[in-house]
Amino acid sequence: MMNVYYKRISRAIIGLSLALCMGCTSQDQSEEVNEKDGVITIKVDLESVKDGKLTDFFEPEIEYLLLQEGDNPEAQIGEIAKLVGYNDMIFIFDWWIGKSVQIFDRQGNFLSRIRNYGEGPEKYLELADIDIAQDTIYLLAYPQKIMKFDLDGNFLSEFKIEVTGRTFHYDSTTSTFFVYNGTRSDYLVNTIDHHGKIIGSHFPLNQNIYNGIMSDKYNFFKEDDGLYFTKSYLDTLYKYDNGVFKPRLIFDYGELKMDHQKMLEKEKSMDSREFFDYFRANSGLSFSPFGFSNSRYLMTRLSYSEKGYTSVFDKKNKAHQLINFNLINDIDGSFDFYPPVHQLEGTEVAIAFRGTSLYNKAVEKKQTMSDEDWKAYQAGKGKDFIEAAFYGKETENYVLMILKTKK
Repeated sequence: MMNVYYKRISRAIIGLSLALCMGCTSQDQSEEVNEKDGVITIKVDLESVKDGKLTDFFEPEIEYLLLQEGDNPEAQIGEIAKLVGYNDMIFIFDWWIGKSVQIFDRQGNFLSRIRNYGEGPEKYLELADIDIAQDTIYLLAYPQKIMKFDLDGNFLSEFKIEVTGRTFHYDSTTSTFFVYNGTRSDYLVNTIDHHGKIIGSHFPLNQNIYNGIMSDKYNFFKEDDGLYFTKSYLDTLYKYDNGVFKPRLIFDYGELKMDHQKMLEKEKSMDSREFFDYFRANSGLSFSPFGFSNSRYLMTRLSYSEKGYTSVFDKKNKAHQLINFNLINDIDGSFDFYPPVHQLEGTEVAIAFRGTSLYNKAVEKKQTMSDEDWKAYQAGKGKDFIEAAFYGKETENYVLMILKTKK
């Protein structure tokens, strides 16, 4: 049974979305969402699941942006682990294949690449995460260091740290780094200064909680009112406030919540294959921070019995919706797709597809239409999609589908 400490982790997740609402004095209550003492609780009800359309949450326009490779091999993207928008530039973080950061402008032109692969000073053997703040690119790297680069990709400095972090976030308000250390660490999160010294520790390891093995690339959310942290399989979003993380948003899963004690027992008694099958069928309602949070929405993922859902918290109206995983594309009708996970600047968010994958989607679309309807679609609302798809056919790089959330 999930203990109170970790139940609050889910709540913190909700608090992240609520960042906009925290300054409100009203105590709006509804059957599904209520707020008490600055903590928002969302009751998750699978009976309320419905289909969701893009125009329910986004402006009625999709921008297709091809990240062009041209003849420059440095522009070829291996795999997008994270995408960051900053100062009208797009930073592609590829920790797995390319072990690099590629920088493109907002027209999709390649600008430069950071790939200091190797041993010794100014080099890294592996990359874990990226963050950008105050015109500086920060890389969490191995062996155990944080590296700094300017926006052109030029090396500035580095310092060693005492932990092997998995993800991190630079907080410009406190001028410190928050490093998530993974599920086996004595503390899930450490606060580190620019000399690499640990100056604070948060979320002590709880042996009664199943932490799982999810990579959690989106543990940290930056809101207008501060920094938030959450983790998969739990239920709370925490806000950093005066040196501690406090619950701000909680998902109430009711009887469908994960039985952490039973999950831990099964993990010990089964081999890895058996446990994987058991987990998929018996994990209960599980949260994943994959998604985005901006001034209007917290859009993340939930799963239950191998079925995925999209959780949308509307900060403006203090309302929550649970919708089927793929969003219906009622903007250009190209294809339905899963919710965006990459947050750019302002209200912009993005989802990335290989150019060849986008082309295959266009071929599938054509096969469902008559020749006359296809010609009309190409010349009408499908024009941008078709042009991007046929251009993407000739590249292995990605095409970004950029949306703007409603204000």
